Amino acid sequence: MLPPGLTLRPVREGDDIAAHIRTIYEEFNLEFDLDFEDDLIDVPRSFAGGAFWIIEDAAGIVATGGVMPNGAARVIKRMYVAPRGRRLGLARHLLQACLGWGDFVWSELWSDVRFRSAHRLYMSEGFRPGPVRVLTDPDASVERYFRLG
Repeated sequence: MLPPGLTLRPVREGDDIAAHIRTIYEEFNLEFDLDFEDDLIDVPRSFAGGAFWIIEDAAGIVATGGVMPNGAARVIKRMYVAPRGRRLGLARHLLQACLGWGDFVWSELWSDVRFRSAHRLYMSEGFRPGPVRVLTDPDASVERYFRLG
């Protein structure tokens, strides 16, 4: 159950997911470039065939998370919680929504190595860490793979 004043709902046309994620990138001193984040230009279209949720309060978007099918896998994407929503269980709530979507053999995700709190959440839910990869984005970000199942 979400704390009072917060609502979980599917993404809609006009939701500015890119602005929400940009603020989190800035918090971690990461460059935000839509050329590398092109799924955020039109999130409802990008996640057609999957699902994408936001948690919002009266001030706007507090958290996001989405899921897409990839063969036998459920791929979890774009899990971001604004500072004002942290330590309220919102990431866990979104993760549970993602894990409840569809019937898949396993679930997987990639997460920037800087997001240690998120990694603790994933491992507490049974995800196991795997290899790392270096992206070709402006920050040459390093991500760790996590898999459940």
